[in-house]
This record gives sequence, structure tokens and C-alpha cells, in this order.
Amino acid sequence: MKSAFAIVGCGATAVAFLQRHLDRVAAGSAPAGVIYLFEKRQDFGPGAAYEADLQSNILNTKTAFITPFPDQPGHFQRWLEEHPSAWRSAFPAFQPAAESFAPRALFGVYLQHQIRKIVLRGASLGCQIVLMHAEVCAIDPIDGTETVRTRCGVSIATQKVLLFCGPLGKKIDPARHDARVLPTPYPVSRLLRVIDPDERVAVIGARLSAIDTVIALIEGGHRGPIRMHSRSGYFSVVRGTQERVELKYLTREGVRALVAQNGPLQISDLVALFRKELAAHDPASTTAVIPMPAPPTDVLRFIEDELNVSRAPRIWQAILYATNGFIEHVWQALDDSAQARFMSEYFSFFMAYRVSIPSENARKILSYLRSGQLEFVAGAFASAPADAQGLTLQGAGWAHVYDRLIHATGFPRDAQLLDSALLAALIKNGTATAHAMGGICVDPDSYRLEGRAAGTRQIYAVGELTVGQFFFTSALEINGRHAFRCADAMQWQGQSQRLERLEEHV
Repeated sequence: MKSAFAIVGCGATAVAFLQRHLDRVAAGSAPAGVIYLFEKRQDFGPGAAYEADLQSNILNTKTAFITPFPDQPGHFQRWLEEHPSAWRSAFPAFQPAAESFAPRALFGVYLQHQIRKIVLRGASLGCQIVLMHAEVCAIDPIDGTETVRTRCGVSIATQKVLLFCGPLGKKIDPARHDARVLPTPYPVSRLLRVIDPDERVAVIGARLSAIDTVIALIEGGHRGPIRMHSRSGYFSVVRGTQERVELKYLTREGVRALVAQNGPLQISDLVALFRKELAAHDPASTTAVIPMPAPPTDVLRFIEDELNVSRAPRIWQAILYATNGFIEHVWQALDDSAQARFMSEYFSFFMAYRVSIPSENARKILSYLRSGQLEFVAGAFASAPADAQGLTLQGAGWAHVYDRLIHATGFPRDAQLLDSALLAALIKNGTATAHAMGGICVDPDSYRLEGRAAGTRQIYAVGELTVGQFFFTSALEINGRHAFRCADAMQWQGQSQRLERLEEHV
């Protein structure tokens, strides 16, 4: 009988996995069969990260570098150049230069195109790829199969299930929910429909999501005051002009050698290795970034300085980006106490410096701060009980009242807080286990779920759900690499499959 497996969530990670799986089918190391793609969103390919949205919402990786396929650098830019009819009319102002930063929605169009190509390629290899527009709410073990159940009542028996769910939102308590509080800013185009142009707006966060939010509002005609509230006080740095570098010391092998010599590492060990790497590339900049910079006391001056220094190469940035190929091994080299310390003391600083923004967005934020329409507020705060007057945030010596509050801090790391009926069911029945550092536990080599009742279950996960195991799972380049590794790790030999027809359950 034909093999069959299911993919839950059809975004960029699924696109990468499918491409690699079909490579294996073509090479004879994976079976042709039926692949069910489950996606609850309107389109297959973009996922939550690259859905249709305002063109002000841009990528933070250059056009020449971004690709879901680790073995095909420059694939997105080549597609732009070779298929102008697929995107030019919808994005007439965009020029696909190597140094440009494309709209996220344009990358979503590209991913939709890749799905269509993958479906056709699959058919030529004997793979039937079935697009299922439905939300998966449960996966049950029945007669040796993984039976996928959807909210609309469809059940399909498969051999394996792969979870590529992408960033999931936070659960909302209906009893405490206030319609004036938005749990996510995305898609940012929605903000222009639900927020009055004169309303007072609080944006919680100061990284990419928060910056997207502010730009969307103001470019969309918002006139009222906006404040960005950052508990850590850090603001994202600006990307420099550097090219990519080849690491010499801060490498997977270098980390392994340190572990072999000293056992599990401490944060100071990684700092020393980073210093050594920095000195090898630019002896004059060995003190850059280290010691850890304090949050800026004047964010306007900070952004001005960032724009000035970003006109030149920033070698320390290139070094950090170059760790994408093995960052999970750096994370796993730390012992549990070092990981916990990093998350509590250094995570906000790391993310502000590791996830940089294009100078185009920095200049926009700077202009809003100078005009007075935008204000940046650093420090801890709490919400006062909401009333008819508005939503109040208060901190040490201050209180501000708003008409709207937008959470723009990304997805929760705590798996128990994620808004997913499927994940909640898997955790409840013991198939999945919440990871202490976020997401759920998976085997680091096979990506198979680990739980008290996982047993012989054939359920796997790649992407944001594995953040505790792999640490940095929000970069396309990293998730594409994990998707390839997951496809390569799949074992198919000696497994039989009983392929069931669709069964409607009423």
C-alpha cells in the first residue's frame, strides 16, 4: 500500500521540508505516496509570517540572502528576476536588488509559487500532494496509524505527522478579554480597520513586531499619539553593510572542543570565544558590544548613532549571523543553569542586538520620535483595571491612559499559553511535554516529540514549537535547515501503511 503522511501548517518550513522530501523521493531514499497538507489560513505557503499584508511590513534579511532552501542560496532573488509577471503588478515600487529588503507579503507570493511547483514536481515523481483547507484539532493513534482529525469533522489515517505550526498566538480568556486590547498586531493591515486614527495607542514591545506596528499605523494615516513600552528598555540595532564571514573559532567544532575539555559551558566561555573570533576578523573592534551595553537612556540619540555606524560594515553582526548554521549546538552546550541565567539576564539584550532592523525602518522610527507623535517608554509597568475612560498602564512615577493596547512581543515561549487546541490535546494526553525553556520537547536528531506517553508515536515538529530545544527558531534560514535535517532523518524502510479514504464524522 502507498505510504501517507500529514503536515500541519503550510508555511515556509513546510515548503523547505517538502522540497527536501521530494529530493529524497527522486533519489529513491523515501517512498512516493500521499502527502496531506493541512492549513487553516486562506493561502498555502506564506503561513503567519509572510501572509498578505501592508507593503510597509518588510523583511529584515536582504533579498540576496533570504531563501527557504539551504542548498539554493539566492533562490528568492532569482525568482524575482525570472518571474516578474507573478509579482510586479502587486508590488510596482519594489526593486529586487541584492541589497534590498522586500515586503514580507512579496515573499509570501514567492512561497505560494513554490508550493504550486512542489505539487507539480510531486506528481511527476508519483507523489500525490493533497491540499486540505482545515484546522487540525487532534491526532489519535488508531490501529498503528496517526489519525488526523480536523475541526470540520474529517479524519485521515497517516503514517507520520509533522507539525510546522509557525508562531502561535497567546490564549485569550473570554471572561477577561477586552476588545480594546489586541493580542497580536498581525496582519497589520487589520489595525487600520479597527483603530480610529485619533485614538491613543500603546504598543507593547520594541523589536520587529512593534516596529512593524508603529510604521503601519502612521503610514496608514494614524494621527493620535503612540507610545512603545519596552520593559527591558532595549531597542533593536540597525543592520550594517557587512557581507557574510567565515568563522574560525566560534564554530560548531570549536564549541565541541570546549565542551570536551571543560564540560558544559558557561556564558563566559561563549563570550571569550566570541572575543577571539572578533579579534581574528577585526583586531580594532575586540571591545565592540562587550561589555553588555545598558539600555539606551535616550532612544532618539541611540537610533541616530545606530544609523551613523550602520553605514559601514559591523563585523560583530556578521559573526552573530554566521552562527545560524549551528546556533542550537551553542545553546545545548550550556548547562541548565546557564540557559536559565541567559533567559533571565541576557535574552532581551541578545535579541535587540542579534535581530537587527533595516536602516529604512530605523529612519522612519526616528522621524516619528522627532515629530513627537511617537514616544518610547522604558521600564516595568502594570495594567490598572480598565474602565470607560480607557486602558491605563502605570510604572514608577507615571501613568498613561490609552484607547487601544497592542501586544507586539511575539509568541509566548510557554507551550501552556499557546492558542492551539491541537497542542493542548497533545500535552494533555502526554504525547507532548512542555520544555522548561519554551515550546515542547523533541529529539534533537529526529525531531520526534518526546512525552510521557509518546511511546512509538510518529509525530514530529520543526520551527517555533521547538524553541526550548533549539533556542533560535524565528529565522527562516535556521528553520529551513532544520526542515532539511528532519526530512533527511525520516526513516521509511520496513514500515507498512494502511491508506484510509476520507471518512466524514458527523
